[in-house]
Amino acid sequence: MANLLKTLSLAATMALSTVPMARSEGFAGAFLAAKSANIANDYVDAAYYYTQAMIAEPDNGYIMQGGLFAFLAVGDVPAAEAIARKMAAAGFKDEYAHTVMIAGAFSRLDYSAALGLMADPSFEMNPLVKQLLSGWALVGMDEIDTGLETLATASENDAITSFGLYNKGLVLAYLDRLSEADAVFSAGGAYVNRNSVLAHAQILAALGQHATALEIMINGAGAGFSDRESADLRVQLAAEEAVTFDRITAPTDGASETLLVIADALRSDDSQRLSLLYARLALALQPDNAEALLLIGDILTEQSQFALALKAYDAVPEGNPWVLNAKTGRALNLRQNNDLDGAITTLRAAIEIKPDSITLWQSLGDVLRQNGDLAPAREAYTEAIELLPAPDIRAAWRLFYARAVVEHRADNWPAAEADFRQALALNPAQPDALNYLGYSLVDRGEKLDEALGMIETAVEAKPDSGAIADSLGWVYYRLGRFEDAEAAMEVAVKLLPVDPILSDHFGDVLWMVDRKREARFQWRRALSYGPEEGDAERIRDKLSRGLDAVLADE
Repeated sequence: MANLLKTLSLAATMALSTVPMARSEGFAGAFLAAKSANIANDYVDAAYYYTQAMIAEPDNGYIMQGGLFAFLAVGDVPAAEAIARKMAAAGFKDEYAHTVMIAGAFSRLDYSAALGLMADPSFEMNPLVKQLLSGWALVGMDEIDTGLETLATASENDAITSFGLYNKGLVLAYLDRLSEADAVFSAGGAYVNRNSVLAHAQILAALGQHATALEIMINGAGAGFSDRESADLRVQLAAEEAVTFDRITAPTDGASETLLVIADALRSDDSQRLSLLYARLALALQPDNAEALLLIGDILTEQSQFALALKAYDAVPEGNPWVLNAKTGRALNLRQNNDLDGAITTLRAAIEIKPDSITLWQSLGDVLRQNGDLAPAREAYTEAIELLPAPDIRAAWRLFYARAVVEHRADNWPAAEADFRQALALNPAQPDALNYLGYSLVDRGEKLDEALGMIETAVEAKPDSGAIADSLGWVYYRLGRFEDAEAAMEVAVKLLPVDPILSDHFGDVLWMVDRKREARFQWRRALSYGPEEGDAERIRDKLSRGLDAVLADE
């Protein structure tokens, strides 16, 4: 991967350079490399190669647009703004480049320039972004009444009207006009997201109305918030501690909140790149915005850009209410990048902060199990189970199922069977639990009729699962119903064609229905898929002597 410092150096060169490289010397290769990196979400390399392409063809709007997104994705907002300015100077009209320039003006506290950019009729802008940022820019220019009027402008779009009211309340609270801010929120229509509810609770507490604020957080709109920030606020309210409104300390914070709202909405709309763009701009205006950092980290992790994602997670400071979320995201990142030891260390650090978190203990158990650490995994799942507020919670089937898998792998069948059955007691139709228990019973030659019923139910629930179809075929095989087994295995290999266990099973079934040449073919396929050595040795024995001889010896 290209060195990031080299990338940033080239960005500066690009911004100053007016001498293009010859197309034959650099453009074609740089463009193709940039396009390839962009498709792979490799933003660091994309920024590097787009820079080379921009040096070669400085007036190419398409290349500049690609570079703009790449530099935003890696978090270099100044470089992105330099590109946006070049695009504007060259006459390329682009909504996102325009938004980058507006954010740049906000970051320099040049609210007049930001307002002028938004007033330019030649650019199309998201109407919500335009209305809210215009209002905050006017507030930054001390044109308070006009700013409030702009924010509260009614729209045919109910969402725009509601967000306008929310931001009007934020402005009033920022100006320490708390009673007026409370009136805006209390009138209804301004609760648009979690932050709006917490803002109102803070405003009420700052007015000394702790009981009213606590009612909102316990029985009202904030009752379902389980994050640490909400929990901490409930504790403060219950203790009637002094609370000050500190969610907005400058107009740039309000602009950051606007951009983050758009980022959240775009992520839920499956537009990850645009979400990343707005989240980076939100962070540029409010560098300590932990929610923006988490959103950036989560998107980059989903895009397998693990190093960039870790930088975002690690930027959330230890004392921040969102630090547990950051550590959880970091652990998932490391797990997906196969750094299981790092994920385990991160989760243990998170558990030290919140030892009563069922989710953290379960996540730790999952990573330990994946790492083959069976005894510690069992302990982690047991800790999670013991923290359950009640033993009959339906969702807890996952914990018993996961612990059962660990017990099974540790050759502790009585404990495994007990946990499998507890998982099914909580969720009787759960196909994975039915299949795992049913297959295990078949493999042990126990309770085959019961196992068949379990697996048939699992097949009905997940007919597209090759693993479950294999289980059905295998229980038919163990029951001596070879023709039924053959039909089930035909389905299984179509659903899961590259699996050593399934191909081995299919070979055994084919042997029993006198399709011996095809059986040997399936066994050879099984060997090519890399089975465990014990299984491979048995398959080679079957290829050498035939299944009948192997079974006779066994």
